[in-house]
Amino acid sequence: MSGRHVAFVGDVHLERDDPELGAFLRMLERVAGSARTIVFLGDLFNLWVARDEFEGAHHRAVLGAFDGLRRAGVEVSYVEGNRDYRVARRYGGTLIGRAAEGALTLEHAGRRIVAVHGDLANSRDRQYRTWRRISRSPWFWRLFLCVPVGRRAALADRLESRMRSSNLAYKGEFPETEVRSYAERFFREGADLVVLGHFHVERVLAAVPPSPRGTAIVLPEWKGSKRHLRVGPDGEAEFVDDRES
Repeated sequence: MSGRHVAFVGDVHLERDDPELGAFLRMLERVAGSARTIVFLGDLFNLWVARDEFEGAHHRAVLGAFDGLRRAGVEVSYVEGNRDYRVARRYGGTLIGRAAEGALTLEHAGRRIVAVHGDLANSRDRQYRTWRRISRSPWFWRLFLCVPVGRRAALADRLESRMRSSNLAYKGEFPETEVRSYAERFFREGADLVVLGHFHVERVLAAVPPSPRGTAIVLPEWKGSKRHLRVGPDGEAEFVDDRES
């Protein structure tokens, strides 16, 4: 597997009855032919609460694909996004080989790469950061699981609607200064490349002196762009077009 590449896929946001599900699964099959690892940077679904009562046919189809990748010798790694809940707890070490609630570090072609969703990059977005702390706290989940099963789905739908409409002021522009500052902490810890999602734009942010060495790459959302990032066996990073002919 030493001659293979690592693929990074940004926000996909698959929905129930999503017409793009088939194209996404076919893309995974193609990428698996030459990848040793596929890293998902979170928000693979519009909402992913990793419990049986919340996982529909689209979740199960992708989990089946993950199992196929694993059996073919391709490692699946996952970094939780702002629309993912308890994914790492449930699937880490099984259908997902490596899963992280925060940053995930991997070594490839002599480079140290940090993959992170990016939802904490913008320190000015205090409303979201407060909601994140609350929604991922143990007491929140204890309360949530006290709700009758029949009502949890309705609460989950409300949660998804809330996330769609929250903090629109911070979704209209790319906070380059904040993203650079956020990436620098990983560079100081020895990273050569930081790969982020979340912002739904494609950016390559090369180091600017006197900042530490390293490059930050922001991935676009997959459904709209049909692009993912590939880091080859030589350590070079490039975007790949996933559109079907």
